[in-house]
Formats: sequence, C-alpha cells, structure tokens
Amino acid sequence: MGTFEQGYMGPFRGKLGTAVGSRWKGLYVLRSRPPRKRTGPSSENQLEVQAKFLLMTKFLRPLTGLLNRTFKKSAVNMSGANKAFAENKQAITGASPDLTIDYSKVILSTGILGNTDAATAKSAEAGKLVFTWTDDSGIAEQALISDLVFVAAFNEALNRWIYNPAAATRNAGTFTLDVAAFSGKPVQTYIGFMSADGKRISTSLFTGAVNVL
Repeated sequence: MGTFEQGYMGPFRGKLGTAVGSRWKGLYVLRSRPPRKRTGPSSENQLEVQAKFLLMTKFLRPLTGLLNRTFKKSAVNMSGANKAFAENKQAITGASPDLTIDYSKVILSTGILGNTDAATAKSAEAGKLVFTWTDDSGIAEQALISDLVFVAAFNEALNRWIYNPAAATRNAGTFTLDVAAFSGKPVQTYIGFMSADGKRISTSLFTGAVNVL
C-alpha cells in the first residue's frame, strides 16, 4: 500500500489498471487489486493436475521426515519433501481417473554421493526383507565405509511405508528390515546412501518388487 500527495490532477480514487485508489485515515492511498477469483468448473487439464498432485502427495507424505533430509541439498526455496514431489511427478503414468505410479521410476533421494553397483532385496523369512549391497567404499564417488544406508518398502494395498533412515553403514553389506505388517503382500523396495554428517546424498536405487513371506 502506498500513499501519495495530490498532484495537478487531484486525488485519485477508483480503479486504474492493477491499482485501486482510496482515502484512508485522511490519506490518499494506492493498493494493488486482488487477483480475480476463478469462477466456473475446473478444466480437464486442471483436474488432471489436481489428481496427480493428490496421488503423489498421498504416496510420499508418510516419508516427509526422510525426504526433508534426502532432498535437502537439492531443494532451493522449498522443503526437501516438496522437492521430492517435484522430482517424482515423472513417475506418474496414465490419465485421470486411471493414474498410477511407476514405482521403478520413484526416487527417494538425489545427490552425487556414490551408489553401490549392486543392491538387492528379497524375503526368505516370514515378515522380513533382506537388503544386500556391494561395499564400494573408496571406489564410488566420495563413498566411505561410514556412510549410512537407508532402506524403505511400500505396500500399495495398505498405502503404507516401512523404512529405516539409518539402517546400517555402507561396509555392512546387508540389513534385515522387519516388515511383519506386510506378510503375504507385495512391496516396492528402495535403498540409498548418505554421509554420516548428512551433507552428501546418493540418488536412491529401486531394488524391485518383492513378495513378503
């Protein structure tokens, strides 16, 4: 809001372009006009965008704490969780109302820290997921034995994640995640690495769909 003295044209009241002139507490003031409210039903494109937003938000919201850490370095003027949403829009396939997520394209972290050349997830025991990876500390970009490994599993039917943000160190080579809640169900699995101080992050890996025993 701005104030102004009367010029040779006198006080200004009313609308002019994006400005509104009025008198307030004895002063002539200028305010910007508020944006026009949209009227009428949303377009098909707007509905499509809204549907994609809701789908990805529902999918990623349970991981907010993890994503705020794993996308912190790449997020600019936004939270890590919002950056994760932006990065994962590309994983949505299909058209509304038949939108789906291509889980193989989902990333739970992004960064330059070296990843492992080989990582797998399997279930050989009821309610357990065993993640294994090659210890490439000292070989992969900036990789150290002290790097922390995070693992995650998602079940679509329950719309639920089970994850561990600091499961093991890189040199451990394996970690068993308790997923008893997913027994007898298929899950999507992911793994990633971050430095012990959290300043360096790897881009996560999709370790496949696994049927939990």
